[in-house]
Amino acid sequence: MSESDMSPNLVEPGQNSESNPPRTPKALVAAVIIMGVMIILGTVLLVGIIIHRMMNHSAASSAPVPSPAIQAAAGASSLAGPALLKLPRHEDEQVMAVTARPDGMLAVTLRDDQGNARILLWQPEQARLVAELTLAGPAGH
Repeated sequence: MSESDMSPNLVEPGQNSESNPPRTPKALVAAVIIMGVMIILGTVLLVGIIIHRMMNHSAASSAPVPSPAIQAAAGASSLAGPALLKLPRHEDEQVMAVTARPDGMLAVTLRDDQGNARILLWQPEQARLVAELTLAGPAGH
């Protein structure tokens, strides 16, 4: 096979892809460099925040801070300490559950030996009972 039989579209021997690699666009190189710098800065910032919070967490946990509810109760009423609830309990009644409500009130469930139950709504900020729901026990008792 002679050189004249070869297709004219073939690459010349001096122009192969190994000696002349394709050029990378400058915008792509710039984007890769910028993203690399952003990853490094983000990692350094994240490590700095974690170290800062670890160091400040130990100092903050040693000094007790009263909750906003206790601060509001102390400011709204003449109580020097936390708001106290004195439940008007009936004989043989026990506290079964205390549930925090989204509006800041607490629902206190009381039950006696006969199966009668009461639910008291307590507003800790003002240290007062707001409402009472009485539920009678089963009729067979």
